[in-house]
Amino acid sequence: MSSSDRRTRRALLLALGLAPTLMLGGCFRPMYATPSDGSPALNERLATIAVDEATERVGQQVRNALTFGLTGGGAPAAPQYALHMTVTSSAASGIVDSHANTPEIDTVVVVCSYGLTRIGSPAVLLSGTAYGRKSYDRGLQRFAALRAQRDAENDSAKLVAEQLKTRLAIFLADHP
Repeated sequence: MSSSDRRTRRALLLALGLAPTLMLGGCFRPMYATPSDGSPALNERLATIAVDEATERVGQQVRNALTFGLTGGGAPAAPQYALHMTVTSSAASGIVDSHANTPEIDTVVVVCSYGLTRIGSPAVLLSGTAYGRKSYDRGLQRFAALRAQRDAENDSAKLVAEQLKTRLAIFLADHP
């Protein structure tokens, strides 16, 4: 096989490889892009989700982070959807000092079960569970250990809120 035949073959293979990419290039639409048909953008639709009140501290942390993520810190729009959440938090010791029999590293787990409904309708449109885990060093000082646990709970709550925002955005992007 001569050198010119190899070049021709390479060019043909390259063209065949790029053809599907070029044909499907117009099919991609960024999720947060403003639609050209005049319909509301995804950010505006996310702001129409009303998040239920929380009953405990970690649930309130999830709610605050999620509400900020949905509205971007602005005023919420007229609610069209309601998000019902049940948040639980637990801590477990992962590593225990064998000499003193005291915990060294604990892990906080935040679990959030949620359901999205349209306001005025009992039908659940989207439901699921989001998890957040964070490990922290637990020292011998009581206040430092409590503060580390609270910080880990706050970090886990932010992680759960980000997961919820992403799942809600994907749902609303597919269901106008």
